[in-house]
Amino acid sequence: MEREESALQPFKVGIVLATYNCDRTYFKQQIDSIKRQTVSQWVCFITDDGSAPDIQDFIRAEIAHDARFTYYVQPQNLGAYHNFEAGIQYFSHRPDITHLAFSDQDDIWHHQKLEILLREIESQEALLAHSDLELIDAQGQQLHPSVWDYEKRCPENLNTKLLLLRNSVTGCTVMIRRSLISDLLPFPKQYGSTAWYHDHWMALVASHRGHIAHLRQPLVKYRQHGDNVVGAREFAGTIRVELEEWLAKKCRLTLKSYSIHEALSRAFYQRFYPPKIAAKLNPIPENRIDFGVPILKLGIYSVICGYGARGCALRLWVNKFVLDWLKVKDWFFDHVLIFSSK
Repeated sequence: MEREESALQPFKVGIVLATYNCDRTYFKQQIDSIKRQTVSQWVCFITDDGSAPDIQDFIRAEIAHDARFTYYVQPQNLGAYHNFEAGIQYFSHRPDITHLAFSDQDDIWHHQKLEILLREIESQEALLAHSDLELIDAQGQQLHPSVWDYEKRCPENLNTKLLLLRNSVTGCTVMIRRSLISDLLPFPKQYGSTAWYHDHWMALVASHRGHIAHLRQPLVKYRQHGDNVVGAREFAGTIRVELEEWLAKKCRLTLKSYSIHEALSRAFYQRFYPPKIAAKLNPIPENRIDFGVPILKLGIYSVICGYGARGCALRLWVNKFVLDWLKVKDWFFDHVLIFSSK
């Protein structure tokens, strides 16, 4: 065991723990699980998004007398996405930090989580490593031994374009190399109703820049409760679930889903490609009228390679087809009216 620990001595992990009005019991269990890590070379930056004063006092008391924790309250509410960005920015100024890990406020880590992720990210020379999760309820009782099986995830088959359809990387299981930080920051801005999560952006960038290591070993007990920002959904990404959700909305198409995916895709291609090339490569465009053919091809590819995003692809394709049809219809009637008025 001492030999294993010494092999990891050159590394120091910075943990970004984002909080907002946390449940006291859940938070204490998460902090305890971090303290019990078999790797001792870590520090934790708790970035609080403006919790109530009594919660702030509780957090300070919980980490008192442990210098490995730093607590900072953001001066204004950032939202979870930019709160995690703030944590990455903090560690970008710490040259002693070699890797970053990310923590939610209500889960429980396996005591070897950091050790195993460090070994995998180094042995595979990966930019990002992530693991499976065990699904638990509010009381900590197991709901399912594998979130990847529960949601029918196949992350081993991901690539950058397939990630645009569906994210299969969960932030609280992620470890990244320090070298990835410069590509991640600044996070693309989100406007209005657009909303993707920090782990989706990290996975996209890491898959574009290098290798992602996938561990089919649950290293986090992922708590499912009523206040989750994101929760697990059985058979997520399948056509069956997409149809069930569509029927639950009384067959209404809000088209919001497409706008979120389109904004993320545009942000990614604008970050890493020249404008003309980005416009050609982007399968989820903003203005190009293509009736969703590139999305349909990507969905077929996801089926062939076994990624498990067919339902997401179908939803996006229907959204894009409707959007383009409305544009064509409006254009046609505008020109007919102009022609007939002459």
